[in-house]
Amino acid sequence: MALVHPPGLTRFRTHDLPGARRLAGWEEHNARALVGLRVEASRPFEGAEVNLALPRLQVARVSGSPHAVERDVRQIAEHPADGVVVYFMLAGESRFEHRGGRELVVPGQALVLDGDQPFRREFSGGLTELVLKAPRRGPVQPRVFDFRADAHARALVTALSGALRGPADWDGLEQTATDLLGTLLGGTRTPAADLAAAHAFITAHLHEQELCAQRIAAAVGYSERHLSRLFARSGQSVPQAILNARLDAARLRLAEPISLAEVAARTGFVSQAHFSRTYRARFGVTPRQDRAALRS
Repeated sequence: MALVHPPGLTRFRTHDLPGARRLAGWEEHNARALVGLRVEASRPFEGAEVNLALPRLQVARVSGSPHAVERDVRQIAEHPADGVVVYFMLAGESRFEHRGGRELVVPGQALVLDGDQPFRREFSGGLTELVLKAPRRGPVQPRVFDFRADAHARALVTALSGALRGPADWDGLEQTATDLLGTLLGGTRTPAADLAAAHAFITAHLHEQELCAQRIAAAVGYSERHLSRLFARSGQSVPQAILNARLDAARLRLAEPISLAEVAARTGFVSQAHFSRTYRARFGVTPRQDRAALRS
């Protein structure tokens, strides 16, 4: 059964269905929410999915026990996808079969394909993955790539993961995700996609004190001057963006059972004193006061 999660999101669990209905329920849910598939499982199947439906995009976080799925000619005719589908493998692995061959997809890799071409995927050890379905803008050939090695792909994963955690700026997410996906599929790079990629790199490397504009520019593939212009248009400099990201991350870590010195170190501050000084300038209270308020 589908239950309302946070506003705009739905959650589906096979656990809520009778055992004899779980595979059929999983098929029916995915036909409605993502892509119609035929499901096979040799053992009792358990699956869970969080879905977000936007005007142009469908997003999901999927987890499941060992099984296989197939999209054949019948499924395509009954449930046309009319789009491209990207699977970001977070845990487990899949054997992917298509007309062009057979490939193994492991954690850290993504699979992009045309949703209206036949394929089969086998998950011998179960899986957890993010899924994005978007309108097709041209021919799409099946492709496997490392999403950790591409700044725009990392930014897309970060954006999708954040949106599935709860209410967000979903209109902004849709535009950002569309821009980032277009870049990944070989389209024109946009300022919004480049800025999202830069922010994702900052988030992933906050703990590194040497994080700077030069490193960010190199990672996302453009000059420091271009990077500075992008951030200036968004209302802040690159150093300000790094500092604000560090402070936001540190504030979230205050709830963890670690010292303030450790919070500072894990978010890239050169010292606890610098951390406390900049934290108070940003939030109007010291980290110690904020931690005390959380515990009261």
